[in-house]
Amino acid sequence: MRLFPVALALCGALVVPAAGAADFTTTAGYAEACRDPARSGAPRDDDARVAAVICRDTALVRQIVTWGTQGFARMETQRMPREAIVVEVRKEIDYVIGELGATRKLLAQVKLGKRKSLRLAPAQWELDIDGDGAVKPWEKYLFALPKRGHQAFRFSGPSDDLAYYEREYNLGAVIHVDQSDILWSLAYHHFIEGLLTNLRAFELTDKFDGVILARPALMKAAHQLIGNGFVISGKMRQEVLAETDDDEEWIGHPGQVNSVFPVPLDTADFASWGMMVKEMSALWQGRTLLPTTQGGGGMLAAMAPLCPQGSGLNVASLYLKPPAAGTVYAFRNTKLPTNSCQRIDKAHRLSPLSQMAEQAQKSDTGMGFLRYLYWTN
Repeated sequence: MRLFPVALALCGALVVPAAGAADFTTTAGYAEACRDPARSGAPRDDDARVAAVICRDTALVRQIVTWGTQGFARMETQRMPREAIVVEVRKEIDYVIGELGATRKLLAQVKLGKRKSLRLAPAQWELDIDGDGAVKPWEKYLFALPKRGHQAFRFSGPSDDLAYYEREYNLGAVIHVDQSDILWSLAYHHFIEGLLTNLRAFELTDKFDGVILARPALMKAAHQLIGNGFVISGKMRQEVLAETDDDEEWIGHPGQVNSVFPVPLDTADFASWGMMVKEMSALWQGRTLLPTTQGGGGMLAAMAPLCPQGSGLNVASLYLKPPAAGTVYAFRNTKLPTNSCQRIDKAHRLSPLSQMAEQAQKSDTGMGFLRYLYWTN
């Protein structure tokens, strides 16, 4: 798996031009648009906001990759003590969270209505991603989109084989950004920022055998961010279904054929997407429970036997009523506060999500389903 949706989400919206707007369909156009993002101050219209998000988010991807390669090599060469490494990692994560928050707020201001914004040709952005002064094939095509179809979901590292990209990728893909694309990107911004905020709530123990809840308030912030992501994903689905045009689409509904979205979505897919958003929102808000029962069966019960018989894990309580700072969660034999376990009753049924995941895991469609979830966020 490469960074495709994450990178495009970190690239913010998917967009192009009215007269004078940025051109993201060529390498030169991208370079000119992002040459000096601060030169014109705060973006004054929606097209400018979209351009600013793309420039800042692609710069963020470059920052992360450069730090992850050059930074870790430097730490190893300098033999930095563990404490200094931890401080640097925290600083990098906090920087990423701050940038995501800034671009998320810009995206939330974009209200295109029925009009389209910028046009994007992601495979044309030739960027030095790792900061070594050269643009290798994997960097040239980092933002390129896989060809549309029902390919298997796979994990793979960067490739410098040009034939691979020509064979597997839609190098001519163009996206004319509309409001549904803005919502797709906005949902991903919420999810990624929320996950990193969740991460920063904790610190590793000295023996690396568990984590310490260091910042309980960040649990609540992460819950809100991720929950908002589910809401926006649902709105985005409705926005796609309401579209009447069919021109250089990112996500297309079953009636749109001019879509470069890597996963073709039919009517059944949109129905299951709606069901997934509904069930994830119910779980996240504590209306349904995870079956993490002691002595229970199934994937979650085996991995996390946390709650007494007749109860399940209330995710909302886990996040919104966290224990005190300094609480240690061991990687084995984890025990959560009792208020995280909710009695199963008519108002709090078990979520079907874990059962669905287990069924997908056992079937030939499991990895395909994972690919579907990955792209539709």
